[in-house]
Amino acid sequence: MTHNPVRMMFAWTFGYPEGFEQWFLNSDLARKDEALLHFSALPPRQFDSLTGCDPDIDILEVVNEDTREWVEAAGLGDSAGMLVSQGPTSKVVFLANRHRDEGQYTPTELMQMNMLAPHIENAVGLFNKIYQSRTQHETLSMALDHIRKPMIVIDEMARVVRCNASAEKILASHPRLFVTEQSDSRLQSLNSGFNRQLNDAILTSIFNARDGVQDMIALFEQMDDERLAICITPLSMGCDDEPVEAHGQYGALVELVSFSAKRPPNLGKLARLFNCTRAEAVTAGHLMHGLSISEAAEAEGLSVHTVRGYVKNLLSKNGYRRQAELVGALVRALD
Repeated sequence: MTHNPVRMMFAWTFGYPEGFEQWFLNSDLARKDEALLHFSALPPRQFDSLTGCDPDIDILEVVNEDTREWVEAAGLGDSAGMLVSQGPTSKVVFLANRHRDEGQYTPTELMQMNMLAPHIENAVGLFNKIYQSRTQHETLSMALDHIRKPMIVIDEMARVVRCNASAEKILASHPRLFVTEQSDSRLQSLNSGFNRQLNDAILTSIFNARDGVQDMIALFEQMDDERLAICITPLSMGCDDEPVEAHGQYGALVELVSFSAKRPPNLGKLARLFNCTRAEAVTAGHLMHGLSISEAAEAEGLSVHTVRGYVKNLLSKNGYRRQAELVGALVRALD
């Protein structure tokens, strides 16, 4: 959105009928939309609810006459949003609208959404850079240099295409993890056992990208009290106007998360973010530090069966199918 005059320059939506974005752009509703105006006035990285999470407030009482008709027609019950970024002449706002049948957002849900805030910032920043790269002839891997999180792009031959500056900084200080200097550069570890796990995870992610499977794999490399979580996600690098198959551009995106093993997990935060009991939060804390189910059971003096039950509860409560997905989300909660 531009500042003055207030108007929307570009919009992307999911869940609305085809043509909705263009209609909204042409209608000039952006400068009258209560949600956009409210969320764009917030400090960055701070989700809020348009109804204030108050079940006694109807969203139709909050919006003005100009937008009430379409809000009612769409059946909106609440809107959550945040200011993503703000420049000299424009700003980016993220909104998540909820249907009336789903009820209003709760404070716990807003806290969970706040956990996504830095990732939303990264996604928007990367999108803007890729959008500009159409004329600057830059690639996805080069665009990663503009992302603060340590990330590495790996191609379909399992070669490192690019490390951004943050990733290079971590690799330069890590005694075992490195990228080979030959033309056939690879992400490797001096620990032979871990190196096999790393290679297997990268290859699995590349094959998953070809099959359209977006499962993330999380590995942990430990050095004294410092730990490095390596989160590997399948990556498809197609163009907007051509299918990925036309280019064979599959690969993997590696995100590095460095943290101290001495850092105790915030059990209260985990319980709120992952909708779990204290016992389940304790188990989550062990998983986010790289422990297996059996190691977590031993650390707490519990049976493997009990801890496995806690993990199953965490998966079902948070909509994850696999333990690796849950671990990846837990690691990102360290931010």
